[in-house]
Amino acid sequence: MKNYINPQSEQFFAFNVWDFSSAKAVIDAASLLDKNVILQTSMKAFSLLERLEFRNFVSSYSSKKHIQVFLHLDHCKEEELFSQAINAGWDSVMIDASDKSLEENIRLTNHVCEISHKYNILVEAEIGHIAGAEDGINVTQEGLADIGNVEYFIRNAQMDFLAVAIGTAHGLYHGKPSLHYELLEQTNAISDIPLVIHGGTGLSDDVFIKLLSYPNVKKINISTDVKQAYREGIIKSYEKSLLEKEGFDPLKVVKNINESIRSMATHYLNLQKQKDTL
Repeated sequence: MKNYINPQSEQFFAFNVWDFSSAKAVIDAASLLDKNVILQTSMKAFSLLERLEFRNFVSSYSSKKHIQVFLHLDHCKEEELFSQAINAGWDSVMIDASDKSLEENIRLTNHVCEISHKYNILVEAEIGHIAGAEDGINVTQEGLADIGNVEYFIRNAQMDFLAVAIGTAHGLYHGKPSLHYELLEQTNAISDIPLVIHGGTGLSDDVFIKLLSYPNVKKINISTDVKQAYREGIIKSYEKSLLEKEGFDPLKVVKNINESIRSMATHYLNLQKQKDTL
């Protein structure tokens, strides 16, 4: 099995990408710092990609840059896409059944594990519900994982790593989130299963370093900030008058976008370096 995430493995930042260019920018950042990295695709991005060509590009370019880059299918709810990810050579998949009952979540997780493990594909599951910050809910309380449910889930589901809802949310935060670190400690006391933090965009550097201080936290997801970096690259191009009709050069615009994404990814990956020196 491509067991790249396990209790003894390194820690990863996982960046959501949607095309060859965004993937290249993140790989370039990881290469500069000699850090291995995970590239994630949402269901929508995965469905639009030329998957085999994308897999070949990531494998070839990461080898050229002398780092390891893993492909992960994020927050998937459609069984057909799991089979497609397996056939395209993705390294891991996430079954998101967190909106189901606990028993149904376990059943669906084990079903995906049965399919995926035959092909050495790792499986991520979710317990609790990691909502969107834009939903207007109290992300510090609603959807939090219950430690009793976490223990039951770990005992009965066969996933390889687990996203535990500790108070983070997807999207842009409105206000400061209150994270329940005790859930990480309590889960670690139950099992050494690798843990995943979703909703990384908007957390402070100090919070990231604290999360990385937990040895069982092996994967931290960054999605919204990749999109925001893309947007910043466009804004920078506009401010430089690169979007004017006369003399428009798409290569200059793409350069600004890639530099913006690379700078964003470099910042996060540098936090791992900082944590390692503490």
